[in-house]
Amino acid sequence: MIKQIDWQGTPAYTLENDRLIVSICPAIGNNVYSIWDKTLQREMLRVPAAPSAMAEQPVQYGTPILMPPNRIRQGKFEFKGQSYQFDVNHATGHHIHGMLRSQSWTVTATGEQDGKLFITSSIRLEDDANVQRQYPHPLVLEVTYVLEGSRLSHRLKVLNQGTTPAPFGYGLHTWFLLDGKPESWTLKVPVSGIWELDEANIPVGHLIPLGKYEALLQGERLEGHNLDTVFQIGEGNPCLAVLSGDRAEIRYGGSAEFKQWVIYTKGEARDFICLEPYTWVTNAPNIDQPAEVTGLRGIEPGGSLELEVTLEVVYK
Repeated sequence: MIKQIDWQGTPAYTLENDRLIVSICPAIGNNVYSIWDKTLQREMLRVPAAPSAMAEQPVQYGTPILMPPNRIRQGKFEFKGQSYQFDVNHATGHHIHGMLRSQSWTVTATGEQDGKLFITSSIRLEDDANVQRQYPHPLVLEVTYVLEGSRLSHRLKVLNQGTTPAPFGYGLHTWFLLDGKPESWTLKVPVSGIWELDEANIPVGHLIPLGKYEALLQGERLEGHNLDTVFQIGEGNPCLAVLSGDRAEIRYGGSAEFKQWVIYTKGEARDFICLEPYTWVTNAPNIDQPAEVTGLRGIEPGGSLELEVTLEVVYK
């Protein structure tokens, strides 16, 4: 069942089947801001109290879309001979989390096919003068959310309608609830290394060994962990994080283009954990490493890119 709803005066949509109720707000960043699990009778995400809260702090709730993700040092970089200056929007003097956090997307299709519910929304960057001032590329982004059973897919298609290559990094900043019981949750993530960070949480340009985080390869309880860490997935590893609780596990992952994880607990793990799959690492255009390591890529004129992130609940 698909419904358009009035969320405290803001239009939103729900996709509902016998397992999940997924609430999406295309009007504020096309954010999946709530996932209610009917089987477990629990909310999976950090939900804003009102649309105004999400509009004011768009990266703090649900599943914010980041394009590009995380920080750009001083908001400056060059790509294929073109210089860019993004707005400095963080207290440390850098740009953070891109330009699509709270923009309104246009719903272009909803429906049901083969037992799957879907909603498709799009945004044209050339229609936003503030985006074009910083990122002068007429990209069209289309996201389709697909719900089947206890699995939700986020499918992205990007088309470059311009005449120059467009540097492109993408990520999600997904807030999973730990219910105030970090001792009841374990995290397993196949990763190969850590990007060493400076005092502004920007990579200094090289990778270091996992050290104590090698425990994540087999699964580690979250109690006592304070994470704001940038991990390299590494060659041959899937982009897949498994967050396991007493009654179910959440399997969260992305297609092969996702090369990095940021894992963030907002202080010592208690109420939340953010699992953030990125196609490029924080500050990628300014890092002197091969593109296959940083994830830096461009979309050529007339070219396109397709990505997918999936969230699945597996019950014990």
